[in-house]
Amino acid sequence: MPTGLSLVIRVKSPLVISEKGELDIDILRTMLETGLAALSGHNDYIGYLGSLFGLSDTVGMKVNTLGGPGISTHAEAVGLISDFLGQSGIPLKKQLIWDRQDRELSAVGFKVTARGDGPRCFGTDHKGVGYSDNLVSRGRIGGLLSRILEEYCDSLINLPVLKDHGIAGITCSMKNHYGSIHNPNKYHGNACDPYISDLNSLEQIRSRQRLIIVDALKVQYHGGPAYHRQWASNYGALLFGIDPVAVDTVGYGIIENLRVSAGLEKLKGTKREPKYISRSEEYGLGNSDPGKIDLREFTVT
Repeated sequence: MPTGLSLVIRVKSPLVISEKGELDIDILRTMLETGLAALSGHNDYIGYLGSLFGLSDTVGMKVNTLGGPGISTHAEAVGLISDFLGQSGIPLKKQLIWDRQDRELSAVGFKVTARGDGPRCFGTDHKGVGYSDNLVSRGRIGGLLSRILEEYCDSLINLPVLKDHGIAGITCSMKNHYGSIHNPNKYHGNACDPYISDLNSLEQIRSRQRLIIVDALKVQYHGGPAYHRQWASNYGALLFGIDPVAVDTVGYGIIENLRVSAGLEKLKGTKREPKYISRSEEYGLGNSDPGKIDLREFTVT
């Protein structure tokens, strides 16, 4: 990768998701292998995964299940990632799939369990978990982080879904951390700017997040964050990166293109332009300038 550029990988397949929303697991596996290999710069994607984490790390996988079965991180994709982590040397019992609520996780196909050989899977609202007593603050945000993030996990894979958001403009990797803090309702003013940037500046997030894989198999390009079938596209893609700002910039472009194709106004015209993305570059969180993003695209058939 050229010096100073942020690498983002987009892997698409016209066959991975059917009109009914059913996934082809073999194609999905190939998409994940292709994306991780391209991000690593070599074919040993399993070795690359292992290099991102310490030998004793508990690896958290932060999914997004707020939108229910229609528009959430696919459990099938997370299951394959879990298998890859196991092959890389991270045992199942050291893997933890999580989000805000047990109920939301269960509703989209995750098996909620806090025991056994793993991977474990539960929400912040799981009995005995909750939010840390350690008040964190940065810029204009202040609150309590999920104990899963702050106490249970040594490192993190961010596994958001890509969708429109009625206030923030889009939900992608940075907005996904609104599920990591106890009071996200306080941080939706001014299209979430600069709150999302402030939140993602927290050391507890920056130091743990090692990899981003965006589920864009189905994309909600209007009407989000709730699922609306008429504005959902079986886009059939995954995004890979380590720079959350660059990844969200690419995701923003995907949503805008889908909106234009559907005859909808661009987000800027609806006063929902996600300005927090460029703000986050000002914070030093990554690159939003397209000239600083090395976007590489692959197709799996």
